[in-house]
Amino acid sequence: MKRFFLTILALQLVFASFAQFAFEMAFGKSGIHDALLQTIDHDGHYFAVGFKEFLDNNERTMVFYKLSYSGDIISTADFPKPDTAYAVTFCLPKPNGNLLCFGTLKHVDNPLRSRHTYVCEISPDLELVWEKTDSIVEVEPHASHWLKTFLLAHENEVIIQGVVDTTQYGRNDFLFFAKYDLEGNRLDYKSFRNFEDSNLGSLMLNADSSGFYLFGELTVNPAYRTWIEFDFAFNYLGSGTLETNYGPFWAPVTASWLSTGNFITANSFSVPGTNDKGLEMRLYSPGKQLLKSTVIYHDKTIRIPEFKGMGFIDENYIWVATFEPIPPGFTGAENIRFFIFDNEINLKGSMTHEGDTRYWLWDLLATNDTACIVSGVVAEYGEVYLLDNYIKKVRLGDVVTGINKQQHKVGSSVEIWPVPAGETLHVKSSIDAELLVLNAEGKLFSTHTIKQGYNLITLSGLSPGLYLIATRQNENIIETHKIIKK
Repeated sequence: MKRFFLTILALQLVFASFAQFAFEMAFGKSGIHDALLQTIDHDGHYFAVGFKEFLDNNERTMVFYKLSYSGDIISTADFPKPDTAYAVTFCLPKPNGNLLCFGTLKHVDNPLRSRHTYVCEISPDLELVWEKTDSIVEVEPHASHWLKTFLLAHENEVIIQGVVDTTQYGRNDFLFFAKYDLEGNRLDYKSFRNFEDSNLGSLMLNADSSGFYLFGELTVNPAYRTWIEFDFAFNYLGSGTLETNYGPFWAPVTASWLSTGNFITANSFSVPGTNDKGLEMRLYSPGKQLLKSTVIYHDKTIRIPEFKGMGFIDENYIWVATFEPIPPGFTGAENIRFFIFDNEINLKGSMTHEGDTRYWLWDLLATNDTACIVSGVVAEYGEVYLLDNYIKKVRLGDVVTGINKQQHKVGSSVEIWPVPAGETLHVKSSIDAELLVLNAEGKLFSTHTIKQGYNLITLSGLSPGLYLIATRQNENIIETHKIIKK
């Protein structure tokens, strides 16, 4: 019986490994802007939603893509509306198996910006079941809005969060909330002239599910805030700043509850007056007390995906991705980094995708087969000002095993991986120090400041070959490692 059980378990593991695919795609129609904003794992397929924008007439239309788990595009559907610019920002599955989608709409000959919330239902076969538009409730004649994030609340009510701009030109980023049922009917709406939201954040239920939090770069005039709490009637309950050891976070920020009763956040950070910057994971108690912070120092400014930068199906494998905030079309190339943490925000694995272009990522999805998908845009091949859709899927095993491919000396201050190295070197250090990169003859190529904890060092520009990595503290070399650059 024991042998039979082990055989079944082995077959399940083999099936899981073969069922999980990795892929990367950049696609779109030549001569127009294409963009993916969100990917959903639903009904045995991936559904990616985005838009097409036609620069000759400023029309924009929503687009849906249905993909297999191996990354093949099964079908595509778009729904153009003459003289209209509209797009869907996010979707969520309905109990009937369809997708409920929210976005904004305006007419291109109207000098006003988006005054209408667009809601539609899409079937798994990418058929438009119904659509509705809902004008925003603002007295200013030039008021417009855009959507940022959503939360599925109790009784299947959808909370939409965004900002309202009340001037014809410029922006003032006044916070607003709207509530809809699953048939696209607006149940409530409220905007706040003394609350400002300057970047993308995250909605999360409060501890007893009697209301919700908004996390982000916020202002409750005149004070800077990182969280504001509301009830489901959009009444203000309080606000404050989340405690951190590494300076204020930079939005976007993603927050999520854990089964332990604590919650976690993911965000980029930069400590004022220093060169310290990178990815920060925070663990908080239900009362918002900081329990732990894990930082991964980068040698370049980074950002997590805009709408959602963290996700998980299993709390032992919490996915986060980072990229450089340089838009596609600019010269140069950049890497996308993938990280996996457990529910105590210990780093369990990491992987660097060595890119040959620049990316902008809008969404991260933890998939049902334990993998991760990021979606966004890249520059259209050969063009500077046009964009193509971009989507990449990474397998769990490729990331978890990445942290174990490291060079380690007993009693050493630093651990280095992967070996051989590519464009990025991962360094875990027990001290603050300098890291020197030298060739086999001892010629110094670069010097990097490393902090206690996790550090990412860029090796771009180094030719393939053998290099010496030296750790220096107080002008003294305290240990050395050898690496091979691929």
